[in-house]
Amino acid sequence: MNYKPLLVILIFGLFYTNAQQKSEISFKEVKHKYGCRNCYGSIVVSKGSAVDTIYGGQWGNTVNYKLVKINKKDYIHTSYNYGFAMGESYMIHKILSLDEDIFLESVFEKEIKIYQETHRKYNGIPTNFIFEREVQVSIKNGIEFDIKLVVSYCPEVEDEPCDQLFEESYIEFFKIN
Repeated sequence: MNYKPLLVILIFGLFYTNAQQKSEISFKEVKHKYGCRNCYGSIVVSKGSAVDTIYGGQWGNTVNYKLVKINKKDYIHTSYNYGFAMGESYMIHKILSLDEDIFLESVFEKEIKIYQETHRKYNGIPTNFIFEREVQVSIKNGIEFDIKLVVSYCPEVEDEPCDQLFEESYIEFFKIN
């Protein structure tokens, strides 16, 4: 029996499989057609023969995303903010794998409350207590959050300014791999 044609097919199959694994990563954004507050957008991610979808965002928009390299490996970093009535806002950050065996699985996820407003009476005066976080994100050998927290109170009295109760800055770092 002649094994040469089978050997040629096997070699081409290996080249094709290897090319598929090392192929480019592509993204296709899909906005939700209604654009409601709780309507997610989606991003279809393709890498070779692997295809999957990232859902998230608000008002029909997709999450913010970018391709990042951490410790010589490719990942997708996604982020978006969402809020609730009554004065609460959150920031979500995820790092998703592009490895073939765990394609688009989350290897890191963090939710940070960036704003909260609470109404209380303070010394008999209606007052809003405000918790605000400014967050700067950088990606190095992991993901780093440089966070500045400011807590203020604002009396609901005309011409009465808000007062800052305290301010705190800190860094949170999460190693990836």
